[in-house]
Amino acid sequence: MSTSSDAPLVATRWVEIGLALFTAALGGIVMCGSLEIGIGWGDAGPEAGYFPFYIGLLLSAASLGNLIVALLRWQAMGSAFVGRTAFRQVLAVFLPIAAYVAAMPFTGIYLASALFIAWFMWRDRQRGKPYGLALIATIAGGATLASYLIFALWFKVPLDAGVLGDLLAMARS
Repeated sequence: MSTSSDAPLVATRWVEIGLALFTAALGGIVMCGSLEIGIGWGDAGPEAGYFPFYIGLLLSAASLGNLIVALLRWQAMGSAFVGRTAFRQVLAVFLPIAAYVAAMPFTGIYLASALFIAWFMWRDRQRGKPYGLALIATIAGGATLASYLIFALWFKVPLDAGVLGDLLAMARS
């Protein structure tokens, strides 16, 4: 929802049309993949692609319905889906999350999580929150240590340590 001072970035109609086309294409991809592996009935019942094909068909049909509704309501959907200011706020969260996910295969979830938590606390500190460096390090390290204790030690399900963790494990052995 945009305010009067927030210039619109994209109209609702374009988002609805784009999403309808995207989900229709996704349904089409599912149907094509199902056709390749077979959608008929074999000796033991339905083939592997039978149910995914019909799910893809339903997804495409629903998407076509949404596209038609969006086109019929063309004039009524002229309002802004998101404004520039709101989109910048979304990007301020999305980009660090994308970097966090991209870093995980290399740093592992533990180090990436500590850096992710520390980044957000540091960013809030820059905006006037009273976080000292010691508090940031304690919370980021404590949350990571808690994750390690809960998953790796108590549940016996170690989370991925990434390339850095693999290198450390090789150096210790």
